[in-house]
Order: sequence, then structure tokens, then C-alpha cells
Amino acid sequence: MPLCFGGNDDAEPPDEYDQIPFGLKWRMHFGKKETDPATGENVLRLSNTRILKTHCVSTEYQALKLIDLHTSIPSYKVLAVYNRPEGKLAEYEAHPGNPLDQVWPGMSANQKHKVVSDLARSVGQLREMQPPKQCVVGDATLGAALDHRFGSGRVGPFFSIEAFQDFERRGHSVHEFAEKEVQLVHAPQNPYELKFTHANLCPKNILVNDAGRIVALIGWESSGWYPEYWEYTQMCHLTPKATGDWLDAMRRVIPRYDQELICEEAIRKRYCGSIYDSPRSVRAPSPSPSELHAEQQEIHHKNTSSTSG
Repeated sequence: MPLCFGGNDDAEPPDEYDQIPFGLKWRMHFGKKETDPATGENVLRLSNTRILKTHCVSTEYQALKLIDLHTSIPSYKVLAVYNRPEGKLAEYEAHPGNPLDQVWPGMSANQKHKVVSDLARSVGQLREMQPPKQCVVGDATLGAALDHRFGSGRVGPFFSIEAFQDFERRGHSVHEFAEKEVQLVHAPQNPYELKFTHANLCPKNILVNDAGRIVALIGWESSGWYPEYWEYTQMCHLTPKATGDWLDAMRRVIPRYDQELICEEAIRKRYCGSIYDSPRSVRAPSPSPSELHAEQQEIHHKNTSSTSG
């Protein structure tokens, strides 16, 4: 066998990459390619209850391990992770199902009620989990989080909620925002708590079987420890209008943070996701006084019309 670098001393260490078991190689050979409904990526279905994800991000399988340990939330179960030259391979126990956004309109009222009730219990279990450290905003292991809300890269960890909010504002003072909600949320009288958050909870990431029962929550790559309002604000932003009655039902069974939602919408409007890919020293410019006045008028109109959040 030829050597990689031309000498015995330079041979690749035998334990640098994980060996794929022969049985798994055999199942991979006969596996069926499918599309992950959460990411659009190709996955390999090894059997009716097992899939293999290639180029899997660590934030996803680390989160799945954590919730499997501390909750009874239906989700993919991590069976093995292999470090390979082409990236991480993660083998999951994954029961097939249909994304909720595809079947929700045709479900009966009783099925919808059951789905929402089960989701409320799942969110409750996530919020009962205790963070290993009280003031770190980050992924499941308190490392850098991966959330496309903040561009294409990982962000953090942040060693306080205030630092996380300052990052959201790109370093600008809360007083540079016309919306009073930004000042109330980003400079609160009472500090927010950290809660474990799915951060991508919306109908496309909820799989149900033919009977309308939840078989798995998927799309955990953005999950982690965030301010307590993050689940609600992300859910409201990510849910499409076609499943608006699902969102209305969820708002009745999980904690609401409507003031925080107005705050997040204001920041999203000012800073698109791609701006967060810029170096931290590059700050988006503050709006002009006329722009601030126009934004304030719009927020005031929303509040008086009762159409916000």
C-alpha cells in the first residue's frame, strides 16, 4: 500500500478516523436515498427505522443526545457517530413520518388538538431542563450555536444574555432603537432565564404518522440554551401563514412573549441574517432620525390596531 506522505513516520495515525463497521457498510450499500424534510439534504435510509446522515453538524446530534437523556420527547435517537474524512456520519433511529405542514389542513379537530397538546408537553419538558451553567448562551454543550437567523456561521458562546443581545444589536445601544420594546427587552428590570430551546419549532419540523400522532421532532441543529422567550419568537417568525391556525393554537398552550416578539421583529427588520457574517467590528449603521420616526409610527400603528404578535 502506498504511503500518504512518503515515509513510515508520516503515515496517517490509525485512530484519526473511525472505522465503519462491516454491517453498516453492507446496509449503506443497499440503502435508499431520501431527502431530509428539515434541511433538504440527502439522507440514506438503512431500514424502516434507521437512517444515516452524512456531513452531520455536531449541534444536532449533541442536542439529540441531551434531550434523549433528560426528556421523553419523540425525536431521532443517536445510535452512533463516526468521524470520517468526508465529515461526520451520524446513524439515527428514525421512524418515518409526514411533515405536519403537509397534512395539517386535512386533519380533524381532534387530531389537531392532540398534536398541539403533545407539543405543549414537549416544550414544557425542554423548559424544565437545567442548564449546566447559568449564564452561557450557546448550543447543547455550551459551545458556539448554529442558527441561520445569524447568517451562515456559528456564533458565540455568549457568557451572559446581555452579551447575546448586544450581539443581536451589532453593538449598538438600545437607545438607538425607536421601539420601546427593544429597550424593555434588552435592558429589562428583571433578568431573563435560560431555557433549552428547539429554536426551529414549526410545522415542517414535526413528523406525524398516518393516524396524526407525532413520531418525531426534527431540525435540532439550531437548538441550545437561549433566553426564555427565544422559542416563542422563533416559532412565530418561522411558521408560514398557511398553518396560521397551528400557531394560534400553540400560543394558547405555551408561554407567550409578545413584547419580546415585537422587539425581535424590529431587530430582524434592521439587521438581515447576512450582516452577522461580517466581522464583529463592522457594525451596521444606525438609521437616520427620519427612518427612526417612520419605524416608530409603524410600530405605534401595529400596537393600536392590535395586529402585532
